[in-house]
Amino acid sequence: MMRLKRFYSSNPLPLRNRYRLLRNFTAISLGGFVITTGLLSLFYRQQAVRNLVISTEESNVALTQVFANTLWPEYGSFLSSTGHLTPEALAASDEIRQLKQTVVMQVEGLSVAKVKFYDLKGRTAFSTEASQIGYYKDISAGLLRALEGKPTSQIGHRDTFESLQDNTLTDRDLLASYVPIFSKKNASRVVGVAEIYTDVTPALMRLNKTQYDSLLVSLLLTVLYGILIVFVRRAEEQLNDQYRQVQSSEGRYRQQTHELEKVLADLKRTQAHMLQSEKMSSLGSMVAGVAHEINNPINFVHANVEHVMTYMQELLGFLSLYETHYPNPHEEIRAQADALEIDFVKKDLEDTLTSMEIGTTRIQDIVLSLRNFSRLDESNQKRVNVHEGIESTLMILQHQLKVQGKYPAILVSRDYDDLPLVECYPGQLNQVFMHILSNSIDALRGRFDTDETVQENPQITIRTQVADGSVVLSFADNGCGFSDSVQSRLFDPFFTTKDVGEGTGMGLAISYQIVSEQHHGKINCFSEAAAGTEFVIEIPVSV
Repeated sequence: MMRLKRFYSSNPLPLRNRYRLLRNFTAISLGGFVITTGLLSLFYRQQAVRNLVISTEESNVALTQVFANTLWPEYGSFLSSTGHLTPEALAASDEIRQLKQTVVMQVEGLSVAKVKFYDLKGRTAFSTEASQIGYYKDISAGLLRALEGKPTSQIGHRDTFESLQDNTLTDRDLLASYVPIFSKKNASRVVGVAEIYTDVTPALMRLNKTQYDSLLVSLLLTVLYGILIVFVRRAEEQLNDQYRQVQSSEGRYRQQTHELEKVLADLKRTQAHMLQSEKMSSLGSMVAGVAHEINNPINFVHANVEHVMTYMQELLGFLSLYETHYPNPHEEIRAQADALEIDFVKKDLEDTLTSMEIGTTRIQDIVLSLRNFSRLDESNQKRVNVHEGIESTLMILQHQLKVQGKYPAILVSRDYDDLPLVECYPGQLNQVFMHILSNSIDALRGRFDTDETVQENPQITIRTQVADGSVVLSFADNGCGFSDSVQSRLFDPFFTTKDVGEGTGMGLAISYQIVSEQHHGKINCFSEAAAGTEFVIEIPVSV
């Protein structure tokens, strides 16, 4: 410090030159800041819009796949052969009215504004806007790419727009996606094209507001830079003080760097959480659709089995009455009865119908579990039975609990208390159950891989109880467990003990966030290496 002072005092610069140096530096840095801020703002908007297009297009492709699975088997042949119908006749057909009701029901709750189906000649075979049905679409680049099997999307602005709810929208930004519909028999053959309009106005408004706020901040900082130039003259007199302040500020800067690193980690976690939630929401929508389609026919079969059993018992009673009053039937009737083994048929018919009734009941239970689990996209709090969520998750994972190759079956032991209804986000809570039970299954498989001589049967024990206004849920397994070092990082984002490609390290981190932040509860892990693991969740009954 003394050497610096001596050098500075022996080589003084004129005050004007020193001032110009700092002034020029400040002006150049101001210009660089303004330009950089503008470029970054423009780049951020372009990236944000691009990500919005990609994510919305992925959602539209998934929705089109749902249409292909649920609607095309019933309406595909009709939509592909409408050339003989006039636009008016096509729009007035019963198939179009039924199809519109089904489409509106399936996109309920989504930001979809319009749905159209084209045949391979570019004719609008179906549209939620009736006035467009039956007319040929101008061959656009998006439609051509879709006919070639490649989805494409583009954002456009509409002053007025007729939505699928038959109301007029004004001043909207819409993303139009052309998505090919492939044949189930030949996955590379396009049988039609779906055009889905998604209302992205709220998302673009948020982007515009963010960009506007950043411009305001830039303007404010520009004003501050201008004020800085005014006070440059005093900067020369305060250089030594600033140097000492820099030294004293080193610790503060380190703290700010640490805080910025923490913010960056939180942003990464939030991004991964949003991506995971979007995937689970799409999965929930698809599962709900499948469960709905299965539910009606299986209820029909199950209800008719009861009638068949009644009719069978009445016919067998009538046959028994006939045998009582006519114990000596004709020789031909006796021969036919022996050939049919009528006694065996009477007994086996009853067993067969009983088996059918048990099977349909089982399918109904599975469908109910799928419908309960599909509540992943519910965003409102509800009072629900937590046991139903656990059982639905176990039903989804049932195939992993059975014997698989070298792995033995996993026994699930339940010790349920009489729990009250819990006010929670049921879809998010099901997601927590899925992550914890999947980890328990992986731990049990991992123990068998590392020690094939283990004699203890793999088991998951689930206990529930009420304590101090909260429900306590315990999930324990006798798997491989964790060491203390792993246990301390178990809920950290992106931390995983699995091999590359087998896990993202976000399951337990997301579960921790859902329990602690969304439900104001607690989640803890107790584990010992080679001695099993227990996850304990505590959630208030009422938030």
